[in-house]
Amino acid sequence: MKNAEEEALVRVGPGTPSGEVFRRYWLPVEAAANLDRRNPMRVKALGEELVLFRDSSGKPGLLGEHCAHRGTSLYYGRVEGECLRCIYHGWLFDKEGRVVEMPGEPPTSRFKEKVKHPAYPCVEVGGLIFAYMGPPDKIPVFPKYSQLFCEDGIRVTGNGGYIEQCNVFQALHDNNLDPWHGEIAHSWFSPDKRDSCLHHGRDGEPPSPLKFERAPWGTRYVDLKSTTTPGEYEYHETYTVWPTQRCNRPDGSSMKWAVPVDDYRTRWFTVDFFPFVDGKPSKEAIRAQNNRFHIGYVENLPKDWAEQVGSWGNFSHPWRGGNLWEDEVAQATQGSAERNYLPDWEKWHLGSSDEGTILNRKVWREQIERVERGLDPIGVIRDPKDDSLIHIPSENKRLSWDEGMRLFNMSVEERLEMMEEETRRVEIKTPKQGGSTRR
Repeated sequence: MKNAEEEALVRVGPGTPSGEVFRRYWLPVEAAANLDRRNPMRVKALGEELVLFRDSSGKPGLLGEHCAHRGTSLYYGRVEGECLRCIYHGWLFDKEGRVVEMPGEPPTSRFKEKVKHPAYPCVEVGGLIFAYMGPPDKIPVFPKYSQLFCEDGIRVTGNGGYIEQCNVFQALHDNNLDPWHGEIAHSWFSPDKRDSCLHHGRDGEPPSPLKFERAPWGTRYVDLKSTTTPGEYEYHETYTVWPTQRCNRPDGSSMKWAVPVDDYRTRWFTVDFFPFVDGKPSKEAIRAQNNRFHIGYVENLPKDWAEQVGSWGNFSHPWRGGNLWEDEVAQATQGSAERNYLPDWEKWHLGSSDEGTILNRKVWREQIERVERGLDPIGVIRDPKDDSLIHIPSENKRLSWDEGMRLFNMSVEERLEMMEEETRRVEIKTPKQGGSTRR
């Protein structure tokens, strides 16, 4: 690995190879509950400084932060109807970036027709506000992930408060298909000891089955872990959904977006969907609604919070619980502060346990090549006829060895067919009820 090549890979600004891949997808830029109808708010995504606002009808608009006239921040502007007016000279911009008024110019002037301000289309769904920041002629169909669109349960949407102090590849792509870090960082070093484990063979048991492979949306890994209960195993299936999502948890119930703030920081957005049980919210849904410190929801967390916790064994610290601290220190300390915590990749030594990380990087570089050739990257939907619900079959449950191996040996296509059949059975048995979204 060469540092120059890897540093070029992590850049996400306009015109960069990875930045152009990200800009072919819809990405969340804010939690909907954070944006009121009165004032614009600053957001930063893919290295671009932006302002997000709601027009008089409540629909979101996303514009470049700095006025096209002389650069004043539109954060201090005023919402008027469907537009945003700059505080300095009153230029009025609509949500498409057109200049509607230039009060200082003569009434007969056509100067406003020559100015186009940066503006991006938005979609509000599932408690998140998504934006498309790529070429206008390549806007894809919005993907209907089940976590965003299902209605027969409780949807829990995070507040987007967690910003990880490292680039998106350290935060997501190098980590998501890395089950050994889950075994060690989130078990050996965790205050919550797990009773399942991944191993290379022990006590007469064969090595834990483990595989990495491609999927229609990106990549996945599947493993079957031993547990402390004789005859019981833990089946685990996790997906990396392009460009930057993690789909995990039972029945594909959770989607997490790792959105690059810039080249060096990553903001997390999460949506978890919990189907009703006998027409009522499940215990898991109630617990999730009350959880106020996890990857999808934190408040007022300082940049140096991980250092404040101190050592791994400081379990009494309020910020030490769960996976958040373990991932932050594992991913955001791979380089020096002078390098903005970018790794020195030339000093890495990748082994067989890094197979998933290597696969994700390979697939990412393939998408760069596709975009450079004018093709769509993986998972982009063009045909409105394909605008159906996307239910990704992630899983985490206890099974016998035979049951676990039956799932392990299935292809992605077979798992999809299995999930679709299970969904049809549930729909037949369960009457539809209105869903709800909670922070």
